[in-house]
Amino acid sequence: MRFIPVDEKKKAETLAFLAKHESTCVSLVEHIRLGGGDSFTIESGARETLGVISVKSRMLLCIPNARSLQNDKAFCSSLKVFLSDKKISCVNGEAEASHLIMKIFAELGRTPLHINEYALMTLSEAALKKIQAKDNRHTAAAGAGEKACCEKFKIVRCGIKDADALMPLQLAYEAEEVLPPCRTQNPAVTRKNLERILKTEYVLALQNSRGEPVAKANTNAVGIRRAQIGGVYTAPDFRRKGCASLLVETLVEKIVASNRLAVLYARNGNESAEKAYTALGFTKTGGFTIAYY
Repeated sequence: MRFIPVDEKKKAETLAFLAKHESTCVSLVEHIRLGGGDSFTIESGARETLGVISVKSRMLLCIPNARSLQNDKAFCSSLKVFLSDKKISCVNGEAEASHLIMKIFAELGRTPLHINEYALMTLSEAALKKIQAKDNRHTAAAGAGEKACCEKFKIVRCGIKDADALMPLQLAYEAEEVLPPCRTQNPAVTRKNLERILKTEYVLALQNSRGEPVAKANTNAVGIRRAQIGGVYTAPDFRRKGCASLLVETLVEKIVASNRLAVLYARNGNESAEKAYTALGFTKTGGFTIAYY
């Protein structure tokens, strides 16, 4: 088995492979598409591509046949040798593939400090067709960068100028939804993450009558034919009012307009989030695991 670096010559071939499995690895597709380093294709002796991994501190992976490969001693042995000197702080990917990597790390004496399990959800074909058939009733508002949704609230697309206003929501979101118990929040890192998202992703906020953001949502990875939604958060005083659903629905319409399909994941046990996403037309299509080391 060979681990082939993904350089510019290998990039198109790698993306073609990932495109077949993109709903499970949008972040990896974006990473490769933007020329991210430390990425490798995993090839068998017969030169068949078995997977793709990025081995930066946050490991991103796509190993479509992980269930069968976990019993392949040669594959697991080669992967173990390859990973033995890699400094990985987080494994991020489709559930079976992530658990295969976790098993190999366990053999290397590394135990995860915390594991988050999610339901991977994809916009259904029926929901997609419904959106595509809609009259574009928000055209005028979209041109102005905002959409009035009632007398008190409006949806606004955010940019780097909105970083100060969004920072409290971002801090709360990361503390409640992202940061595992084994990590300590660093506001400077949170601010850096927020600014990166505002510069590179499509970010929406719901503003109250005073122009203060009370909810937010954004893309957190854009691939070839898929875009992943994340960063969905509503301030406690404004929950159970449909704020998050309104933002996600608007974001989905933007994604569909870009000729992509929306995917997202909901933490296992968060029944309210899964119910809201189901109502918007998302269906569970698999599992997703994030393991912290």
